[in-house]
Amino acid sequence: MKELAEAADLNRRAASAGVELRFGRHDVLDDLEPLWLSMLDHHVEIGAAGLPVVSRDLSWSRRRSFYAGLLSEPEATIVTASRPAGLVGYCVAHVRHGADDTWPTGEVIGEIESLAVLASERGRGIGTLLLDAAEAHLAAHGAYDVMLEVVVGNASAIAFYERRGMAPITVSMLRLRSDRPGAT
Repeated sequence: MKELAEAADLNRRAASAGVELRFGRHDVLDDLEPLWLSMLDHHVEIGAAGLPVVSRDLSWSRRRSFYAGLLSEPEATIVTASRPAGLVGYCVAHVRHGADDTWPTGEVIGEIESLAVLASERGRGIGTLLLDAAEAHLAAHGAYDVMLEVVVGNASAIAFYERRGMAPITVSMLRLRSDRPGAT
């Protein structure tokens, strides 16, 4: 009953925002490219953590392959938000079995791999709807604790997640070596 009430509330809120939420898997994968590239462009605009990025084509090819692998997991999903003209946002979520080794999580942890909203749609509640839908999906699969990563320098995303009760717990570090094979 609770899940039905949550679904009805999400659908009401989505209709109020003028979007339709849908859950998909491989069937929507190819539709995500412009949204992924919008997020990549945003990361470049905010400084990409001070590092170079790969080409847009290579970025999407790698991300698409990554998503396809995630979607082999039965609990993984892609939540999309669309207007009549097309998709305006998406969220990829999956579960990880086994409690965290540092934080006191449950035995099933939800992971948000991506939350992307077109630049023209940001600030209209679409990200909130997508994340609420993804978290409801994760909870339905026993994952009440949720983890995600944010690109360093993406202050608006960090603030958004903090308003949702999340807190920064780690910082990923990367060194790009110019002497590795294939380095440009």
